[in-house]
Amino acid sequence: MQDSISRHYQALADAHSTSGHSLSALSQTLLDFTQNPSFFSLCAQKQLRFETLKTFFNTRQHIQQFFIGQDINRFSAELEGWDIHTLPPGFFNEQDSLQREKNKKALEGSVVILNNNDLARSRPTGGYADFYATCDKTIFCIWDWDNHHWLENSCFAAAHSDLYFPAHHENIFLLTRYNWLTAPSVHCASIQWSRSFLANSIRQIVDTERSNIPLGKHVPYAMFPFRNSVIQTLSNSYPSVGFSSQAFHDRSPEDRFAEWCSHKVHWIMPVLNDIPIRIFDALITGGIPIVPSSLKLLPGVQDIPEEFMLFFNPLDVIQPADLVQRALTRFDSQGVDGIVKRHRYALEHHHGTQRILSILALTAKEFGLHPPQGSIRPEHR
Repeated sequence: MQDSISRHYQALADAHSTSGHSLSALSQTLLDFTQNPSFFSLCAQKQLRFETLKTFFNTRQHIQQFFIGQDINRFSAELEGWDIHTLPPGFFNEQDSLQREKNKKALEGSVVILNNNDLARSRPTGGYADFYATCDKTIFCIWDWDNHHWLENSCFAAAHSDLYFPAHHENIFLLTRYNWLTAPSVHCASIQWSRSFLANSIRQIVDTERSNIPLGKHVPYAMFPFRNSVIQTLSNSYPSVGFSSQAFHDRSPEDRFAEWCSHKVHWIMPVLNDIPIRIFDALITGGIPIVPSSLKLLPGVQDIPEEFMLFFNPLDVIQPADLVQRALTRFDSQGVDGIVKRHRYALEHHHGTQRILSILALTAKEFGLHPPQGSIRPEHR
């Protein structure tokens, strides 16, 4: 066994060597880059901005409103005491100079929460970068959902944010060089449906007749061939675990919800080793997710009650039937009580509302904000 493991390790080492990118060379290149003195100059400049913002906001009694990017706010955030505005996709790309100035003025005295896609849409025009440079009475928070693989955009996001919130644990050592106010990972959450929608749909969650076939439709991203091959292998056993398209997001919330509720078990395959939203979508619709065992001990997963999910290993990909049957047995044995418990757990701990509250709480702490009384919790999850 040990000899076999060593041979596989050596094959990987040889692959790095023949590609011209050995692990030691990659590590040294990145280490050398992080020593660039411009990192200190960048963060010193950001500190000056931080002090200016903190002075401004400390003179205000309370802030009642914040803005959230449309790419995040698919769940129609509702927080008691807050006036919430959703920013349209083209907000930062406004070409009319008068309207552009009105847009900037509208943000004054507020917190703005965006994600990496909001920034990416405006980078070709320089739109967001201009807002960040000139809006010195606005706190910009970036909740970066793709810091595990879109590193170039993530570095831009970290540099052009007052507080940077990575969704995943990857690349933190580099991203903190761009922003010294980088939060612990604020994992992605269920954002397909609002809390009010879910509250009005509890009977559907409980009463829907569910299939014993696992569901797991994933977008086949070309840059992740290993993940695609795993999904294809699973699809040979269960065609319902396979590939879909981005058109999923064009479907109505009701249509998507009905599909999620119609299966007992959901097979989850992240692109790398990230904490995927699908885990929480499965739980919030009452199902049982099956996720890679490589996630089991990671923050964001290890706190989920063990009875709510199962983990697969490489051999389960080749022969998944036994694990699927275990998941079905668990679902059936827990019954309606299990459905409700999983739904409530995800709703209270892993819905978009909780993540926004965490972002606002940390932002309030760092900048000394005075939000509506009792509207946010001080702790960061």
